Amino acid sequence: MHFVVSWVFGTRASEKQQRMRRMHSCMGERIAARLFRTVVEDDDSVEDAKDAAFASMIRVAESRRCLFRSQVYRKSLHDRFKEDLDGRDDDEDDETERQLINREAALLPWLTEAEFLQKYCMSYDSFKLVLSEIKDHNVFKRLEGKAGRPQTPVANQLMVFCKHIGTEGDGANGPNQCNTFGIGKGLSDVFHRCVTTAILSLRDVHYTWPDADERRELAKLGEIQCDFPNCVGIADGTLFPLAFEPEVTDAPDYSGRKHGFSITTMIICDYNKKIRYYLAGYPGSCHDNRVYNNTGFVKNPKACFSEMEHNVGDSAFSNSPFMVSSYRKAKGELLEADHEKFNTKLAKLRIRSQRCIGILKGRFPWLRSIRMKVTDDPKSMRRILRLVDATVILHNMLIEFREADRKEWIDDNDCSDYYDLLREPTDELNKASHPSAEKDCRRTQLLMYFKEKFFH
Repeated sequence: MHFVVSWVFGTRASEKQQRMRRMHSCMGERIAARLFRTVVEDDDSVEDAKDAAFASMIRVAESRRCLFRSQVYRKSLHDRFKEDLDGRDDDEDDETERQLINREAALLPWLTEAEFLQKYCMSYDSFKLVLSEIKDHNVFKRLEGKAGRPQTPVANQLMVFCKHIGTEGDGANGPNQCNTFGIGKGLSDVFHRCVTTAILSLRDVHYTWPDADERRELAKLGEIQCDFPNCVGIADGTLFPLAFEPEVTDAPDYSGRKHGFSITTMIICDYNKKIRYYLAGYPGSCHDNRVYNNTGFVKNPKACFSEMEHNVGDSAFSNSPFMVSSYRKAKGELLEADHEKFNTKLAKLRIRSQRCIGILKGRFPWLRSIRMKVTDDPKSMRRILRLVDATVILHNMLIEFREADRKEWIDDNDCSDYYDLLREPTDELNKASHPSAEKDCRRTQLLMYFKEKFFH
C-alpha cells in the first residue's frame, strides 16, 4: 500500500491519466474481492480498511491536477503582487490584520509612485484604467464545465506583462520573471499571451486613423501650435534592434546601418504623439520611403485624407500631394534661405514624431532589444508583430490617460489649451491641386504661403 501511495503522489501531470486508469483497474479487482468476502461471510477488517483508504486516495487524485509538485513548479508563500499593490486601496477585509501592526506603516505601499512607474511602465492610476478595460475579456475566464483552479488574478498577469515589455535584455525572460514574482516556470509566457490577446481586442478602440472631423481638429491644432496648416500625420521611420541573428535565408537584409540586426518600422503619429498608423516587419536595411510606399496613404490616399490634407516627414520621403517632406541639401551645396526656413518650420512638427518614438522605446525598453528569434517559420515574425501591436495599443491608451504628461517620459510642454478650432485657412492656401499636378506642388504651395506670411 505504501508503494502504491508514493507511486501515485509522485506522478507528473502528463502521466496522471494513464496511471489513474491502472488505479481504477486495481480498485475494480479489490471491489470484486470484497464482494467475494461478503458472499462467503469472511470478515477481514484489515482488507476493508485498505479498500476504504484506497478509494479515498482515488477521490483525492481525481480532484487534483497534480498530487505532487516538483521544485520547478513550486509556488512562493510570499505574495509579491500583493506587496506591490497593498496599501493603495482600502480593503475592509484586511482591517483586523492591520490592527495588529502599526496602522501608519500598514497604509504605506511598498512601492512609491515613482518606483511603481519605473517597475510597471505606468502610474498606478493608469494601471487601474488599463486593468478595467481588459479584466472582463474571455481569455481570463474559465471555460464552462471545465474543472480546475481559477486563473491567476488579471491584475497579477498584467503586472507580469508590464514588467516584461518594460525590461530591456535578458531581464525580461521567463526565469528572471519567475524569480521577480515568485511564480512557477512557464507561467510568465502564459500571462504574456493572455494579456496580449486582451489588449489586441481593444485595437479598434485605441488604434484608428482619424475620421474627417478629427483630422480637421488635428490640422487646426498643428497650424495654431506650429503655423503649419493641413497636417494630419507626422511620419518617421525607426529601427527595432534584434538581439539574435535571424535564422533565415535573407538574414543579411536585417543588418541595418545603425544596428547589427533590426526591423524597420514606419510610425505615423498625430500632434498629440498618439500613433495613428504603423507598419513593421521589414528588414533593417529597408529604406523608410519604401516602407511608406507600401502603406494605404500611397495606394489609396483619398480614403485617408480630405482635400488639402497631408502627412509630413523628413527628406527621406518622396513628395506628393499627400506627403510634404523637407528640402534635401545636395552634396557640396547650400540650401536656399527660404528652403532653410521651410525646413525649420517643418522641424517643429517633425519633433513630435521623434518624441513619440522616444516615449515608445523609453517606456517599453523591450523594443530596444527584441529577444525573439526570427526564423523561416512565419509564426516567429507574427509573434514579434503581435507583441509590437499590443505595445502600440498600450502606448495609445496611456496617451489618452494623459500618462505622457509625466516628466519621467517627456520634458516638453503639453499642447496649449488656447487654440481655436474654428479658424479657417486662407483662400490662397485652400486651393486644391489638380490630379495631374507635379509631386512637389503641395510643398511649393506651402512655401509660397510661408514666404507671404512669415518670411520677410
